[in-house]
This record gives sequence, structure tokens and C-alpha cells, in this order.
Amino acid sequence: MKRIVVMSMLAASVMYATNGDNMIGVGVQSRAMGGAGVGMGMGTDSVFRNPAWIVDLKGFNASFGATAFMPDVSANIGGPNYNTADTDDVIGSGVSVKSDADFSIIPTVSHSDHINESLSYGVGMFGVSGMGVDYRNETSNPGLGNMRTSLQYMRFVPSLSYKVDNWRLGAGLTVAYGALNMAAVTQSPTDGSIGQRSGGLSEDIGFGGQVGLGYYVMPGVSLGAYYQTQVDTEYENVFDFNGDGTYNNLKLSQPAEAGIGIGYTSDCKCYSLTLDYRRIMWSDADGYDMFEWDDQDVIAVGGSYNVNDALVLRAGYNYAKSPLNNKTFTGSTAFSAPMLAYFNTLGFPAYTESHFTTGLSYQITKSTGIDFAYVYAPEVEESQSEFGPGTTLSATNEQNSLSVALRFTF
Repeated sequence: MKRIVVMSMLAASVMYATNGDNMIGVGVQSRAMGGAGVGMGMGTDSVFRNPAWIVDLKGFNASFGATAFMPDVSANIGGPNYNTADTDDVIGSGVSVKSDADFSIIPTVSHSDHINESLSYGVGMFGVSGMGVDYRNETSNPGLGNMRTSLQYMRFVPSLSYKVDNWRLGAGLTVAYGALNMAAVTQSPTDGSIGQRSGGLSEDIGFGGQVGLGYYVMPGVSLGAYYQTQVDTEYENVFDFNGDGTYNNLKLSQPAEAGIGIGYTSDCKCYSLTLDYRRIMWSDADGYDMFEWDDQDVIAVGGSYNVNDALVLRAGYNYAKSPLNNKTFTGSTAFSAPMLAYFNTLGFPAYTESHFTTGLSYQITKSTGIDFAYVYAPEVEESQSEFGPGTTLSATNEQNSLSVALRFTF
């Protein structure tokens, strides 16, 4: 149990949302349209998804925004192995316990401008991960060890975009910053002592790259493709995993991903439609491969409608099958199948699948506009019926988020 508690705590620290631990989109316009942005440009936030479209923006552009992310996570352990005399607010009683880590603010800043008629640059700073779980509100119990975790993960992305005829080409560098803190009460396998094993806050910098491609098949119809490399980070002295009094390192990689998309804009510029397909390669990423995550196929569809010259309405839908999906874990030399079932089910509630999105943009002045987006992910339950003899594990995750950004064009 002591190693299981540690691993569940570890995994929970990297859950943000929502395709696994990836946001469906970082920009407000993209989030309002289901996280799309491969086959059609999404303003300066294209720096993150597909930098090829940056060159189509006119003049100097800047966007400053933030997302308020509000997950509702509940965990439960039931069965004879965990039954206690505690009342209904204790996880051992078989009644759900809610995490207090239910609110996060994630910033987005992006900017673009032209170098010449055919070449543009863009730069963005995006929070792409930033939450954990907090069960310290509950009385001490054998299942969760009063764990509290937090990960702040941001990407700084400078990019270039070039156009020639109907083609758009983009490339960028990713500089990622991660800050991880993990805390839980566990038992030492050496002397049986019970104590807090946290090594405190650990930080690291990782590097990666991305390339994007765009092509106008005809006026109003565009195709796009992109690829992002894996980004490696290692957190030093972050936790005493085996209880021997020495703080251990943790290597965790954000996976590579690739995608294609198509966009359509009407001749009157009154409305647009876009459809993206993305592949997130969890099974090849350090850490996630050991935890037996499956790759994800993400479908994002969105549309916009121009009510008038100032107001644009947006809506979309995003779906990706959970990388866990109530699967039967096989285990490995490092972690048994019950361990994997435990941390993937209770400690890492990253199995949201459907996302319904809406939003709007309003042009306040000729040079200033404002964007809004709302994303709702219905409750999804992950469960394992045989963690131990007669023991059941389950957890639910429901998500709401609000995003807003100010845009400036000169």
C-alpha cells in the first residue's frame, strides 16, 4: 500500500485537463470551438497549435488571457479491506470523498507581427497544466494518505511563419517550465515508520519543437497539419518514494502529438466550420508508458457565426476516448497491476472524454476586442472492481472552465 499511495499521488500531480492531461486548446477562440486550430487559424494563439497560420494575420497583434479551470473530482474505496468505523466523510467507508483542488487560473499571452510581406514571427507563453488533488480535508485514512499535489507546467513558444503562393509553413521552439510538489503520508518499507515523504517544490526546464503546414485548396477552404515533439523534464529530489530517507528524482515527458485539419469560410465571411484530428502518443512518453496509458485519438469540431461586424458567436465539440477507459492493467517489474489500478483510478482522474464548448468575440473598438469561452465536460467515472479481494475503486471527474482574453491589433 505504501508504494501505491505514492504512485497515486505522483500521477495526480500532473492532471490538468482534458485530453489526458492536455488542455483541449490554450487560446480562447480555439477553446470556444472545441479546441480546433490545425486546419484553420485561431489568431495569435496559432503559435501553439499550428504556427503556419500566423503569417495570415495583419499588422501587430497581441492577446492577453486566462482560463479559470474548475474540476469536480471525487474518489472512493469500498470493500472489506478498507471498511472502518468512520462516518460518511471518510474514504474507507465507501462514500465519495471530494478533492479540495477545485480551482486553478491558467494564463495565456501571445503576440505576432510581420517581418516582411511573406514572413511573420509569433511568440506565446501558455499555461498548459496546473493542478493536482488535495485530500487533506479528510480525516486520516489508509487509502489516500492525506495527499496533496501540485504541478505548474508552462510553455514558451517562439515561432516563424512563411507563405509562398497557397502554402503556409511554420516552425517553432518549445521551452517548457515545470514546477512539481508532492506530499503524502506513507509507510517506510525499511523500518515501518509512518511519515511525510515530501521533498518540497522541484523545478525543471525542457525543450522541444514543432512544425506546421497550411494549404489553401481554393478560396475559403484550407487544410493544415502539425507535429509537436516530446518534451522531457526531470524533477529532482521531489519525493522519498521508497521511504529510505533519500529524496528521489522523477522523469516525466509530455508526449509527442500530430494532427491534420480542414477549415471552411463562406464567401460572405458570415460563418466558418473546422474539423481537426489529433493523435497524442502517451504510450511512447517516459512515465506514461510505465503507467500503461493508451494513445488518444482526438476529434475537434467547431463553428463560428458573424452576427454583425462586431459580434462573433462560436461553438464546438471535442471528444477523445480516455487513455485508461476502465482497462485491465497488466503490471510490470516496477509496479504491480493493483498499483496501476489504484493510482490511475483514484490518483489520476484524467479520463474526461466529451467536451461541449461555446463562446463569443466582441470588437470593442477598431483596435481592441474581447474573447470569451466556456467549456463543460460531463462527469465520467473510472472504476476497478478487483484492486484487492472484495475491494472496489472508483472516481469521477466533471469539469467546467471559463476563459477570457483581450485582443489588440495595430
